Amino acid sequence: MRIARKLSISLLAAMAGASTALAQSFPSKPIRIIIAAAPGVPTDTLGRGLVEPLGRALGQPIIVENRVGADGIIGTEACVRAAPDGHSLCGTASNVIVWNTVLRAKLPYDVLRDLTPVMHAAFFDSFLAAHPSVPANTVPQIIEYARANPQKVNWGHFGLNSTGYMYMEWLNRNRGTSFYPVPYKTQPQNLNAMLAGEGHVSVMSITNAGPHVRAGRLKALATTASSRQPAFPSVPTFDEEGIKLPLRTWFGYHYQAAVPREIVQRMNGELRKIFDTSSFRTNIVEGIGLSANHGSIDDFDNYVRTQIKDVTALVASIGIKPE
Repeated sequence: MRIARKLSISLLAAMAGASTALAQSFPSKPIRIIIAAAPGVPTDTLGRGLVEPLGRALGQPIIVENRVGADGIIGTEACVRAAPDGHSLCGTASNVIVWNTVLRAKLPYDVLRDLTPVMHAAFFDSFLAAHPSVPANTVPQIIEYARANPQKVNWGHFGLNSTGYMYMEWLNRNRGTSFYPVPYKTQPQNLNAMLAGEGHVSVMSITNAGPHVRAGRLKALATTASSRQPAFPSVPTFDEEGIKLPLRTWFGYHYQAAVPREIVQRMNGELRKIFDTSSFRTNIVEGIGLSANHGSIDDFDNYVRTQIKDVTALVASIGIKPE
Protein backbone atom coordinates (compact mmCIF):
# COMPACT_ATOMS: atom_id res chain seq x y z
CA MET A 1 0.00 0.00 0.00
CA ARG A 2 2.78 2.40 0.93
CA ILE A 3 4.64 1.68 -2.31
CA ALA A 4 1.47 2.23 -4.37
CA ARG A 5 0.80 5.49 -2.51
CA LYS A 6 4.34 6.70 -3.13
CA LEU A 7 4.06 5.83 -6.81
CA SER A 8 0.75 7.70 -7.02
CA ILE A 9 2.23 10.78 -5.36
CA SER A 10 5.24 10.63 -7.65
CA LEU A 11 3.02 10.33 -10.72
CA LEU A 12 0.92 13.33 -9.65
CA ALA A 13 4.06 15.35 -9.00
CA ALA A 14 5.43 14.45 -12.42
CA MET A 15 2.17 15.44 -14.08
CA ALA A 16 2.10 18.75 -12.22
CA GLY A 17 5.68 19.38 -13.23
CA ALA A 18 4.95 18.64 -16.87
CA SER A 19 1.92 20.94 -16.78
CA THR A 20 3.98 23.76 -15.28
CA ALA A 21 6.74 23.29 -17.84
CA LEU A 22 4.22 23.36 -20.68
CA ALA A 23 2.66 26.54 -19.32
CA GLN A 24 6.05 28.21 -18.95
CA SER A 25 7.04 27.41 -22.54
CA PHE A 26 3.68 28.52 -24.01
CA PRO A 27 3.40 29.56 -26.77
CA SER A 28 6.17 27.72 -28.57
CA LYS A 29 4.67 27.56 -32.07
CA PRO A 30 1.89 29.13 -34.18
CA ILE A 31 -1.59 29.08 -32.67
CA ARG A 32 -4.59 28.03 -34.71
CA ILE A 33 -8.14 29.13 -34.05
CA ILE A 34 -10.46 26.36 -35.19
CA ILE A 35 -13.80 27.69 -36.39
CA ALA A 36 -16.66 25.20 -36.84
CA ALA A 37 -18.23 27.39 -39.53
CA ALA A 38 -17.63 28.73 -43.02
CA PRO A 39 -15.50 31.78 -43.83
CA GLY A 40 -17.34 35.07 -43.69
CA VAL A 41 -19.82 34.32 -40.91
CA PRO A 42 -19.56 36.40 -37.70
CA THR A 43 -17.65 33.84 -35.63
CA ASP A 44 -15.12 33.55 -38.47
CA THR A 45 -14.83 37.33 -38.84
CA LEU A 46 -14.33 37.65 -35.09
CA GLY A 47 -11.57 35.03 -35.15
CA ARG A 48 -9.80 36.66 -38.08
CA GLY A 49 -9.98 39.98 -36.29
CA LEU A 50 -7.85 38.43 -33.53
CA VAL A 51 -5.05 37.37 -35.89
CA GLU A 52 -3.01 40.56 -35.65
CA PRO A 53 -3.55 41.68 -32.02
CA LEU A 54 -3.39 38.19 -30.50
CA GLY A 55 -0.34 37.30 -32.58
CA ARG A 56 1.38 40.47 -31.40
CA ALA A 57 0.48 39.78 -27.76
CA LEU A 58 1.70 36.16 -27.82
CA GLY A 59 4.63 36.56 -30.20
CA GLN A 60 3.43 33.78 -32.49
CA PRO A 61 1.49 33.68 -35.78
CA ILE A 62 -2.25 33.08 -35.48
CA ILE A 63 -3.90 30.85 -38.10
CA VAL A 64 -7.66 30.61 -38.59
CA GLU A 65 -8.77 27.14 -39.67
CA ASN A 66 -12.35 26.60 -40.84
CA ARG A 67 -13.71 23.09 -40.29
CA VAL A 68 -17.19 23.04 -41.79
CA GLY A 69 -19.93 20.41 -41.72
CA ALA A 70 -22.62 18.57 -39.76
CA ASP A 71 -23.97 21.68 -38.01
CA GLY A 72 -20.61 22.40 -36.43
CA ILE A 73 -19.95 18.87 -35.17
CA ILE A 74 -16.96 18.30 -37.47
CA GLY A 75 -15.20 21.45 -36.33
CA THR A 76 -16.01 20.90 -32.67
CA GLU A 77 -14.68 17.35 -32.78
CA ALA A 78 -11.49 18.62 -34.42
CA CYS A 79 -11.11 21.01 -31.49
CA VAL A 80 -11.73 18.29 -28.93
CA ARG A 81 -9.18 15.93 -30.53
CA ALA A 82 -6.45 18.57 -30.89
CA ALA A 83 -3.37 18.33 -28.67
CA PRO A 84 -4.13 19.98 -25.30
CA ASP A 85 -1.06 22.20 -25.34
CA GLY A 86 -2.78 25.57 -25.78
CA HIS A 87 -1.94 25.92 -29.46
CA SER A 88 -5.43 24.99 -30.73
CA LEU A 89 -8.03 27.49 -29.58
CA CYS A 90 -11.66 26.69 -30.37
CA GLY A 91 -13.92 29.43 -31.66
CA THR A 92 -17.30 28.31 -30.34
CA ALA A 93 -20.93 29.44 -30.44
CA SER A 94 -24.24 28.67 -28.80
CA ASN A 95 -25.35 26.39 -31.63
CA VAL A 96 -22.34 24.05 -31.38
CA ILE A 97 -22.00 24.08 -27.59
CA VAL A 98 -25.62 24.29 -26.41
CA TRP A 99 -28.01 23.38 -29.22
CA ASN A 100 -26.05 20.36 -30.47
CA THR A 101 -25.59 19.08 -26.92
CA VAL A 102 -29.32 19.26 -26.27
CA LEU A 103 -30.67 18.24 -29.68
CA ARG A 104 -28.28 15.48 -30.72
CA ALA A 105 -28.79 12.06 -29.17
CA LYS A 106 -25.22 11.03 -29.95
CA LEU A 107 -22.16 13.24 -30.29
CA PRO A 108 -18.54 12.06 -30.65
CA TYR A 109 -17.66 14.22 -27.64
CA ASP A 110 -19.11 15.77 -24.48
CA VAL A 111 -18.61 19.54 -24.39
CA LEU A 112 -18.79 19.73 -20.58
CA ARG A 113 -16.28 16.92 -20.18
CA ASP A 114 -13.97 17.45 -23.15
CA LEU A 115 -13.82 21.25 -23.42
CA THR A 116 -13.09 24.00 -20.93
CA PRO A 117 -14.35 27.59 -21.31
CA VAL A 118 -11.79 30.31 -22.01
CA MET A 119 -13.87 33.44 -22.57
CA HIS A 120 -17.41 34.42 -23.47
CA ALA A 121 -16.81 36.87 -26.33
CA ALA A 122 -20.09 38.44 -27.41
CA PHE A 123 -23.78 38.14 -28.16
CA PHE A 124 -25.17 38.15 -31.71
CA ASP A 125 -28.69 39.47 -31.48
CA SER A 126 -31.57 39.17 -33.92
CA PHE A 127 -34.90 40.65 -34.91
CA LEU A 128 -38.21 38.90 -35.30
CA ALA A 129 -38.66 40.34 -38.78
CA ALA A 130 -41.74 40.35 -40.99
CA HIS A 131 -42.41 41.25 -44.61
CA PRO A 132 -44.30 44.55 -45.04
CA SER A 133 -47.25 42.69 -46.59
CA VAL A 134 -47.91 40.91 -43.30
CA PRO A 135 -50.68 42.80 -41.46
CA ALA A 136 -48.90 42.80 -38.12
CA ASN A 137 -46.57 45.36 -36.52
CA THR A 138 -46.20 43.87 -33.06
CA VAL A 139 -45.66 40.46 -31.48
CA PRO A 140 -49.27 40.22 -30.22
CA GLN A 141 -50.52 41.09 -33.70
CA ILE A 142 -48.39 38.46 -35.48
CA ILE A 143 -49.53 35.89 -32.93
CA GLU A 144 -53.17 36.77 -33.57
CA TYR A 145 -52.64 36.74 -37.34
CA ALA A 146 -50.97 33.30 -37.25
CA ARG A 147 -53.82 31.94 -35.12
CA ALA A 148 -56.35 33.19 -37.64
CA ASN A 149 -54.38 31.80 -40.59
CA PRO A 150 -53.07 28.37 -39.56
CA GLN A 151 -50.24 26.99 -41.72
CA LYS A 152 -50.42 30.04 -44.01
CA VAL A 153 -47.76 32.23 -42.36
CA ASN A 154 -44.33 31.04 -43.53
CA TRP A 155 -41.60 31.09 -40.87
CA GLY A 156 -38.08 30.80 -42.28
CA HIS A 157 -35.45 29.07 -40.15
CA PHE A 158 -32.05 27.35 -40.39
CA GLY A 159 -32.77 23.96 -38.88
CA LEU A 160 -33.55 22.35 -35.55
CA ASN A 161 -30.49 23.83 -33.86
CA SER A 162 -31.35 27.41 -34.75
CA THR A 163 -32.73 30.17 -32.55
CA GLY A 164 -35.51 30.94 -35.00
CA TYR A 165 -36.79 27.37 -35.08
CA MET A 166 -36.96 27.30 -31.28
CA TYR A 167 -38.96 30.52 -31.11
CA MET A 168 -41.37 29.23 -33.73
CA GLU A 169 -41.94 25.91 -31.95
CA TRP A 170 -42.43 27.64 -28.61
CA LEU A 171 -45.01 30.03 -30.04
CA ASN A 172 -46.85 27.18 -31.78
CA ARG A 173 -46.97 25.22 -28.54
CA ASN A 174 -47.58 28.02 -26.05
CA ARG A 175 -49.42 30.80 -27.89
CA GLY A 176 -51.74 28.78 -30.09
CA THR A 177 -50.10 29.79 -33.35
CA SER A 178 -49.60 27.56 -36.36
CA PHE A 179 -46.68 29.01 -38.27
CA TYR A 180 -45.59 27.00 -41.31
CA PRO A 181 -41.86 26.11 -41.01
CA VAL A 182 -39.68 26.72 -44.07
CA PRO A 183 -36.03 25.63 -43.69
CA TYR A 184 -33.16 27.35 -45.50
CA LYS A 185 -29.54 26.32 -45.77
CA THR A 186 -28.10 29.83 -45.60
CA GLN A 187 -29.02 33.25 -44.25
CA PRO A 188 -28.83 34.88 -47.72
CA GLN A 189 -31.43 32.40 -49.00
CA ASN A 190 -33.74 33.24 -46.12
CA LEU A 191 -33.18 36.98 -46.53
CA ASN A 192 -33.92 36.86 -50.26
CA ALA A 193 -37.12 34.90 -49.63
CA MET A 194 -38.21 37.43 -47.03
CA LEU A 195 -37.49 40.40 -49.30
CA ALA A 196 -39.43 38.73 -52.11
CA GLY A 197 -42.43 38.12 -49.88
CA GLU A 198 -42.11 34.33 -50.12
CA GLY A 199 -41.14 34.33 -46.46
CA HIS A 200 -43.47 36.08 -44.06
CA VAL A 201 -41.63 36.06 -40.74
CA SER A 202 -38.24 34.94 -39.45
CA VAL A 203 -35.70 35.47 -36.68
CA MET A 204 -32.86 37.21 -38.51
CA SER A 205 -29.64 38.84 -37.31
CA ILE A 206 -29.83 42.57 -36.75
CA THR A 207 -26.74 42.88 -38.96
CA ASN A 208 -28.54 41.34 -41.95
CA ALA A 209 -32.04 42.63 -41.33
CA GLY A 210 -31.20 46.08 -39.96
CA PRO A 211 -30.53 47.88 -43.28
CA HIS A 212 -33.76 46.49 -44.74
CA VAL A 213 -35.73 47.52 -41.66
CA ARG A 214 -34.41 51.07 -42.03
CA ALA A 215 -35.33 51.06 -45.72
CA GLY A 216 -38.84 49.76 -45.05
CA ARG A 217 -38.31 46.48 -46.88
CA LEU A 218 -38.79 44.55 -43.62
CA LYS A 219 -40.49 45.22 -40.30
CA ALA A 220 -38.88 44.50 -36.92
CA LEU A 221 -41.37 43.23 -34.33
CA ALA A 222 -38.99 42.29 -31.49
CA THR A 223 -35.34 41.69 -30.67
CA THR A 224 -33.54 38.89 -28.82
CA ALA A 225 -31.27 41.41 -27.06
CA SER A 226 -31.46 42.02 -23.32
CA SER A 227 -32.39 45.68 -23.90
CA ARG A 228 -33.65 47.84 -26.75
CA GLN A 229 -31.03 48.59 -29.36
CA PRO A 230 -29.95 52.26 -29.61
CA ALA A 231 -30.31 52.20 -33.40
CA PHE A 232 -33.85 50.78 -33.13
CA PRO A 233 -35.31 52.24 -29.92
CA SER A 234 -38.92 51.53 -30.91
CA VAL A 235 -38.36 47.78 -31.25
CA PRO A 236 -39.17 45.95 -27.97
CA THR A 237 -37.30 42.94 -26.67
CA PHE A 238 -38.87 39.49 -26.53
CA ASP A 239 -38.62 39.80 -22.73
CA GLU A 240 -40.79 42.92 -22.84
CA GLU A 241 -43.35 40.94 -24.82
CA GLY A 242 -43.46 38.29 -22.09
CA ILE A 243 -41.47 35.73 -24.09
CA LYS A 244 -38.45 34.89 -21.95
CA LEU A 245 -36.51 32.08 -23.59
CA PRO A 246 -32.81 31.11 -23.16
CA LEU A 247 -32.14 31.53 -26.87
CA ARG A 248 -29.75 34.45 -27.21
CA THR A 249 -27.01 33.59 -29.73
CA TRP A 250 -23.47 33.95 -28.39
CA PHE A 251 -19.85 33.40 -29.45
CA GLY A 252 -16.92 32.40 -27.28
CA TYR A 253 -13.67 30.47 -27.00
CA HIS A 254 -12.87 27.08 -25.53
CA TYR A 255 -9.83 24.89 -25.02
CA GLN A 256 -9.43 21.16 -24.66
CA ALA A 257 -10.19 20.09 -21.09
CA ALA A 258 -6.61 18.92 -20.44
CA VAL A 259 -5.01 22.29 -21.28
CA PRO A 260 -3.15 23.51 -18.16
CA ARG A 261 -5.11 26.06 -16.15
CA GLU A 262 -2.24 28.54 -16.38
CA ILE A 263 -2.55 28.59 -20.18
CA VAL A 264 -6.33 28.96 -20.02
CA GLN A 265 -5.91 31.93 -17.66
CA ARG A 266 -3.23 33.44 -19.88
CA MET A 267 -5.43 33.19 -22.97
CA ASN A 268 -8.43 34.59 -21.10
CA GLY A 269 -6.34 37.58 -20.02
CA GLU A 270 -4.94 38.26 -23.49
CA LEU A 271 -8.36 38.02 -25.13
CA ARG A 272 -9.93 40.35 -22.58
CA LYS A 273 -7.23 42.94 -23.15
CA ILE A 274 -7.91 42.84 -26.90
CA PHE A 275 -11.68 43.09 -26.44
CA ASP A 276 -11.16 46.07 -24.14
CA THR A 277 -9.38 48.10 -26.82
CA SER A 278 -11.60 50.70 -28.46
CA SER A 279 -10.30 49.93 -31.97
CA PHE A 280 -11.11 46.20 -31.72
CA ARG A 281 -14.50 46.87 -30.16
CA THR A 282 -15.45 49.43 -32.81
CA ASN A 283 -13.95 47.86 -35.93
CA ILE A 284 -14.49 44.17 -35.22
CA VAL A 285 -17.07 43.56 -32.50
CA GLU A 286 -19.53 46.35 -33.26
CA GLY A 287 -18.59 46.27 -36.94
CA ILE A 288 -20.28 42.89 -37.34
CA GLY A 289 -23.18 43.68 -35.05
CA LEU A 290 -21.99 41.99 -31.87
CA SER A 291 -22.39 43.07 -28.24
CA ALA A 292 -19.19 42.35 -26.29
CA ASN A 293 -19.68 40.32 -23.12
CA HIS A 294 -16.24 39.08 -22.12
CA GLY A 295 -15.54 38.03 -18.57
CA SER A 296 -13.88 35.41 -16.39
CA ILE A 297 -13.44 31.72 -17.09
CA ASP A 298 -15.81 30.78 -14.27
CA ASP A 299 -18.46 33.25 -15.44
CA PHE A 300 -18.47 31.60 -18.86
CA ASP A 301 -18.48 28.10 -17.41
CA ASN A 302 -21.52 28.88 -15.25
CA TYR A 303 -23.30 30.53 -18.16
CA VAL A 304 -22.79 27.54 -20.48
CA ARG A 305 -23.98 25.05 -17.86
CA THR A 306 -27.05 27.15 -17.13
CA GLN A 307 -27.81 27.50 -20.85
CA ILE A 308 -27.62 23.75 -21.42
CA LYS A 309 -29.91 23.12 -18.45
CA ASP A 310 -32.46 25.77 -19.49
CA VAL A 311 -32.48 24.80 -23.17
CA THR A 312 -32.88 21.13 -22.23
CA ALA A 313 -35.98 22.09 -20.23
CA LEU A 314 -37.27 24.24 -23.10
CA VAL A 315 -36.82 21.49 -25.68
CA ALA A 316 -38.61 18.99 -23.45
CA SER A 317 -41.48 21.43 -22.91
CA ILE A 318 -42.13 21.84 -26.63
CA GLY A 319 -41.82 18.14 -27.36
CA ILE A 320 -38.65 18.11 -29.48
CA LYS A 321 -36.80 14.81 -29.14
CA PRO A 322 -33.01 14.58 -29.67
CA GLU A 323 -32.10 12.95 -32.96
